Amino acid sequence: MRKIIIAYDGTHYSNGAFELAKRLNESEKILLIGVFLPAFDFTELNYVLGGGGMYMPVQMEIDQNKVAENIEKFEYECNRNNIEFRVHQDNSPYTLQKLQKETRFADLMIIGSQQFYDYLQQDVADEFMRDILHDAECPVIVAPERFEFPENIILAYDGTQSAVFAIKMFAYLFGDLCKVNTTLVYACRRSHKSLPDEDYIKELAARHFSSLTFQELELYKLDYFHTWMADIKNPILVTGAFGRSGWSDIFKKSFCISDIYENKYPVFIAHHA
Repeated sequence: MRKIIIAYDGTHYSNGAFELAKRLNESEKILLIGVFLPAFDFTELNYVLGGGGMYMPVQMEIDQNKVAENIEKFEYECNRNNIEFRVHQDNSPYTLQKLQKETRFADLMIIGSQQFYDYLQQDVADEFMRDILHDAECPVIVAPERFEFPENIILAYDGTQSAVFAIKMFAYLFGDLCKVNTTLVYACRRSHKSLPDEDYIKELAARHFSSLTFQELELYKLDYFHTWMADIKNPILVTGAFGRSGWSDIFKKSFCISDIYENKYPVFIAHHA
């Protein structure tokens, strides 16, 4: 049994995040933790100094009735779908630090992407939300509100420790899903086309993914990746550290913010401590 967190932000209830948790519970029973957080004001003049010297966005006024409705809906859906669950709610000024602690004691966190990308497209919130993903102490799936359950796995590989760690964590958490078509994609530049540590990564990936192919893409033009992903039916993208290096450089410049937001596919993010 896996322990999975769904983080609900303010009055927003993510049906997509819950639908993913429901499908995961169908293949293997889970303990689902609904974490209900207050909404935050991401405008430029609404940051205060929080714990650890980090500037935190100011919490917006809490609509307790709406939050209560969302908790009631969460409990109803869990009971209706035979999902073991707990509810954690915290309206203190340090809820985001407490969310990080929640991730320390979980196998996976799911975030609904509609609200996430609405925030991420605001420049002032960009690095803040990236830090939340980077500081999570368990893997994270960013799930669209509407998507089909994955039929293709795309492993984003750049030879880094973080990329390999993400591939292993996905395989450990989703052994049943690893039976679907899987493509390990190496994002290469013109001057460096060889697959890093080719023998090692092929030996590892082939042990976990039963229908595996390898592909090298030249990503000096990022639009090529958009086009390539658009032709894949119901993918899930597996990647390492968010906003730091390798594939994350491409995240920062383009496809994580715009392409995934538009094309609506889930993203699995894990990074090595």
